[in-house]
Amino acid sequence: MGKKSRVKTQKSGTGAAAVVSPKEMMNLISELLQKCSSAAPSPGKEWEEYVQIRGLVEKIRKKQKGLSVTFDGKREDFFPELMAWAAKSGASCEGFEISNFAEEGYGLNASRDIKADELFLWIPRKMLMTVESAKNSVLGPLYSQDRILQAMGNVTLAFHLLCERADPASFWLPYIKTLPSEYDTPLYYEEEEVQHLQSTQAIQDVFSQYKNTARQYAYFYKVIQVVSSSVTVNDYRQRQAFLSRPQMTGLENEPVALALN
Repeated sequence: MGKKSRVKTQKSGTGAAAVVSPKEMMNLISELLQKCSSAAPSPGKEWEEYVQIRGLVEKIRKKQKGLSVTFDGKREDFFPELMAWAAKSGASCEGFEISNFAEEGYGLNASRDIKADELFLWIPRKMLMTVESAKNSVLGPLYSQDRILQAMGNVTLAFHLLCERADPASFWLPYIKTLPSEYDTPLYYEEEEVQHLQSTQAIQDVFSQYKNTARQYAYFYKVIQVVSSSVTVNDYRQRQAFLSRPQMTGLENEPVALALN
């Protein structure tokens, strides 16, 4: 159960997405934000709300098809490049190797005996993607203007990762190329798969995660559009104040789950 991400991505540097009217896109985003910011549905209406939100999300995904950045080859093809980059950057690269642990996925496998309390793995801070490195990146101007982004380190890091992924000269590219491109969490389940979870304790968490994630996406889409447009600062601040009401969004206390394809 739980198919992988269905988003089809465009290979890096190839092709182009279909031209979509900015007004049409913004109307869909506004509708999604309004739907996801509404009060909780009455008992028995949760599934109906989920289907409506999912329908809007699918429309947006179709219109954005081809915008993602991906790389030629499988993630494991880039492991040697990752290790070479790590060694060059001052990380420890001896005593272990990257291995596939089947159901658990990839991880580090010791290639020699490691003594108790022995320090065998260290990574220089410069290799880490942090909120601080995000603030010093192309994301800096947006981070300095949006107080909700400042309060959500996980979203800041997600944006940081996406920005660096799109930069062919990024310092972190050897690492980014090895990240998973597919997921099998409930957020990526097909509608009929989610239906199988009804009448279980998990269903409310699935509804909540999907709604919160869609709301976060719609909110930050608007923020980016506002910052990059010619609207006045006052207009931006008024819109942000409206969108950031806790009773409207709940953004500050919710986890983020962004698909990195």
